[in-house]
Amino acid sequence: MGEGGDGMIWLKIITAAVLSGSLFAVVETVLPSRPLQPFTIEISDWPGDQIFALIEPLGLTASLPVRLDLRRAPPSRDPVQAFRDGLVDAVSVGLDRVPELLAEGGRVIYALDEVTGEGGLVAASDFATPAGLRGRKIGVAFGRTLEPLAVSLLDHAGVDPQDVTLVPLAPDRLGAALQSGRVAAVVAVSPSGLALLRQRPGVVPLALTSAQPEAAPIEAGLVTHVLVVRESRIPDQRDSLRAILRVLSEAVGMCRKTTDPCLTLMATASGRSADAWRQDFEAVHLLDLADNQTMLAGGAEAPVARRLVATVALLGHHGARSALPSTATWLDSSLVEEAARP
Repeated sequence: MGEGGDGMIWLKIITAAVLSGSLFAVVETVLPSRPLQPFTIEISDWPGDQIFALIEPLGLTASLPVRLDLRRAPPSRDPVQAFRDGLVDAVSVGLDRVPELLAEGGRVIYALDEVTGEGGLVAASDFATPAGLRGRKIGVAFGRTLEPLAVSLLDHAGVDPQDVTLVPLAPDRLGAALQSGRVAAVVAVSPSGLALLRQRPGVVPLALTSAQPEAAPIEAGLVTHVLVVRESRIPDQRDSLRAILRVLSEAVGMCRKTTDPCLTLMATASGRSADAWRQDFEAVHLLDLADNQTMLAGGAEAPVARRLVATVALLGHHGARSALPSTATWLDSSLVEEAARP
């Protein structure tokens, strides 16, 4: 049909729509809706990160103004490099990577979890002194994710973190690595994991996340993972970021109330058993908006800000990384505060 015929058809459609009062409905029907733009977040296998993967199964994506695109980092790709190359909009990382991300214009907008319960640094009895661990390998679950906790535990036990080598191990391989002598000590996080390690003969706890007379205590509550976005994109992504944080907080709240369905969903998605996820989640307390408001709203004086600065300074000493600048330049609590408003 010629151009004149096509124009007549459109004129009839619009005229009918105006007469029926449904012009908006016709336009919405005839014109395809714009697809949601993806917002990419690179996540790890750390339990606190898995809460992102539950947002869609829990049916919480309807209110998101973007399509949430979660990308689990393959072993061959460094999340900081992915952020540097512009492959992702945000990354969930351990504190040890924060200085590198700040150098790339990153900004911390959310604390994802904190260590809770009883965990600790456990050594074979042959190496159960600061001098005995010097030059040895220390096993750490979840790769670099637990490096902040490992370094803090070593520091509390009187071991200079620069004198040892941290070795990433699967959580269920810590005991075997310790018993075989592959590592001289391991960092256990979950209470059940620590209990199993301490049942092995010839094992000595050097530092624990709860005060016990047999070992030097370390305060529980260390934030290990944060969400980092590019500061230059915050102005144009503010609505999306607020919505993502709000939905993330809803997922945390739902899983606190009914844990079993969340563990089942994680097991289905990951291939790991729900019992394994349950043990992992004994290690962490997932933080929501209310937690973040309490910890971040005070800026440099907020408890989490002080703890983050102290921990990253210790990590900097351990790995010769640059120290963090003032918290006013790298913590953005406004997104959390705005997301929490009704």
